[in-house]
Amino acid sequence: MQVNLKNYKKDTEFSYEPFLEILGTGLVTSEGETWREQRQRISSALRVEILDDIIAIATRAVDRLSEKLERVRGKNEPVELAEEFRLLTLQVIAEAILSLTPEQSDEVMPNLYLPIMEECNRRSLEPWRKYLPTPEWFAHRKRVAMLNEYIVNLIRGRWKKRTSGEANENPDILDRVLASVEVEDYGADIEEQMCYEIKTFLLAGHETSAAMLIWTTWELVNNEEKMAKAVAEANKVLGKVKPGRLPTRDELAHLDYNVSALKESLRLYSVVPVVTRRAIADDVLGGCRIPKGTTVIISLQGVHHREDLWPNPLSFEPERFLDGKNDELGNYAYLPFIQGPRNCLGQYLALLEARVVLATLIRRFKFKSASTKNGAKHTKAIPIAPADGMWFTVE
Repeated sequence: MQVNLKNYKKDTEFSYEPFLEILGTGLVTSEGETWREQRQRISSALRVEILDDIIAIATRAVDRLSEKLERVRGKNEPVELAEEFRLLTLQVIAEAILSLTPEQSDEVMPNLYLPIMEECNRRSLEPWRKYLPTPEWFAHRKRVAMLNEYIVNLIRGRWKKRTSGEANENPDILDRVLASVEVEDYGADIEEQMCYEIKTFLLAGHETSAAMLIWTTWELVNNEEKMAKAVAEANKVLGKVKPGRLPTRDELAHLDYNVSALKESLRLYSVVPVVTRRAIADDVLGGCRIPKGTTVIISLQGVHHREDLWPNPLSFEPERFLDGKNDELGNYAYLPFIQGPRNCLGQYLALLEARVVLATLIRRFKFKSASTKNGAKHTKAIPIAPADGMWFTVE
């Protein structure tokens, strides 16, 4: 991740291969100068001002979810909160990237993007699915084509507006990325690359956030004392925000315990459990000879569950992250967003969105587990998700 980085390329031939229809040549899988150019372009699009936009977008999204939860409050009707969080985080990232309305997001994402991701996950463990011309194979191919067409049409429409001098009053991430494209460079290649970048944003921008939110909610529901601390802090911080006004980033920075709970869930439930790299030349790592062509597997969950680094590693203890208690461990003991030059550009956006959603919901509602299957992990999905959803009643 840090030393001799150029010698270790992304393992697109195996671990990433089932997801290339989504990731393609986007930021996650690109290498060399292409990667550097893309990272510079995207990092420019994720400047501080987009974080303020995320507060507003996430607030609107959690208010919409709150309206749905109000309808079942006190009725003992179980709600599948994991799926609600997936839809919410898709709405947030779709609005942030493409200015899609919630209705547009709900029309496109559950019918195209989510089934594509489900099939990609299945192919990672059942690789023959890619080659057998089953009805699912044809349906998947059709969905990929439809999603690509939808996104490319959005890009073309936005580019047409841009070149005609019609600019968005509130630029989204697509606007910011297109601002770096010269008129003479625009064409089919740019459209294809932008399509992959947007799909990468959708994947990275909602999966981790949704998983982080549901596992944090689950752990807090199971620990009344920790939930009480999180709720008290949420009331203290958000209770000072006057009706009709959005909280500022400075105000949200005081949600220390809520953020610590989110970080702890990312440690305990490593949503990306492993990272793989392929050595392109001979090397030595930790005294071990690594021949050219070797696949190196980094067990992020293994690091997060090491007892010498994290005492009682399987217990949920947000206090680990309060007051910089584990700063002495260094950057490579905690890896939910990777580390080194290829760390996740969207990590601050994800944590900002998640703290808005979590703090708002726990101060408005009391959740109670409604299924004995809650807490079981899905064995065939990345990021790590609940096996049979996560069902709660709302009080």
